Formats: sequence, C-alpha cells, structure tokens
Amino acid sequence: MSYWFNPDDRVVLRRIPLATLVAAVGSTASNVGVYYAALRYGRMTIGLMETVVASLIGAVLAGIVYWLLARFTDHAVRWFTVISTIVIGVYGVGPIAAAYEPYMEGAELFTLTTVVATEIMHIVSMVWILWSLLRLAREAR
Repeated sequence: MSYWFNPDDRVVLRRIPLATLVAAVGSTASNVGVYYAALRYGRMTIGLMETVVASLIGAVLAGIVYWLLARFTDHAVRWFTVISTIVIGVYGVGPIAAAYEPYMEGAELFTLTTVVATEIMHIVSMVWILWSLLRLAREAR
C-alpha cells in the first residue's frame, strides 16, 4: 500500500510547533470560510468565535498529542493516524447529537445547516492537522 507518508518515519520534535501553527491557522481560516458559506444556506446556531476557538483548540491539542507520542512511543506517525481517525469518528456523532440535545446548557439545538457545516468543519480540521503534522514534522528523506 502506498502512503503519502511513511507510517514508520521519524518525527522531528522541534518541527512540531511550526506544523501545529500551520494546522491551527489553516484549519481556522478554512472553517471560517465554511461558516460563512453555510450562512448562505440557513441559520447557524453556533457563533463565529465558537468556530474559531474550537478550530484552534483542536489543532493545538493534536500538536500536543503528536509531540507526546513522538517523545514517548515508537511509531508515532502510525499511532497518531490511528488516534486521529478514531477521534474524528467520535466527533462525527457530536453535531448530529446536538440536533436532538443541546451540546451545553443554554445552547440552541443545531439546525440542519449547522449539523452539515460542523461535520464539514471537523473533516477540514482533520485534513489540515494530518497534513501539517504528518508532512511538516517528520524527518526529511
């Protein structure tokens, strides 16, 4: 099987902060674009700042997890890919559940527009995080 990365590549710890910054900026900017595009189709029941903060937090947490895996385990690239895939699967349930039950006290139920937009945002964030961390923070061959 051919990968766009080698799952056994070594991670360069000093490159993780820059790769995390790229993931955070790319994810946030892209998700703001998704947010504004979604507004053309219906009402969003989350705010723009929630989108920005969640995008930033997701990328920073991913960078921390990647650093910890690279520092303390063998095959960090492989483990990070597996963990990221599981996390995005779990997060995929959140927007759908928020259409039936508020995601926090006082929050509105998600509209269909919000569900679709947040699902797209999760995928966009995962792509930025995986691309940035797995491509920019590994040993060059």
